[in-house]
Amino acid sequence: MSIRRDEESPFVAILAGEAPGEVLARDDARRFALVQSLYPEGAIHWLAIPYEPITSIEELQKTDRARFLELVEFAIAQTQALAEKYPLLERGFTIKFHFGGYETVPHAKLHILSVE
Repeated sequence: MSIRRDEESPFVAILAGEAPGEVLARDDARRFALVQSLYPEGAIHWLAIPYEPITSIEELQKTDRARFLELVEFAIAQTQALAEKYPLLERGFTIKFHFGGYETVPHAKLHILSVE
């Protein structure tokens, strides 16, 4: 698995409080976080990320399937837990991820978007 140096991942800096970004939820035991997207594609656009800066979600899925599935479970559970505070989520939400060359920020992530 290709892990980037910490200083190359903006999410590592956000999690450390060294860069702008809102952390909505953390699971320090499993080392996952839910953060607000800095470039939202909808009214609600969050990112579920592992703490370690793995280059892409595709790489995580190929090299550590169990961790990939844990991240999916974390994203679903945390979004459902926060739905009461975010009424737009009552209509449901979408989880998406990119495979291939579309990755704009090289860090494994799942996008959580409100249904609009």
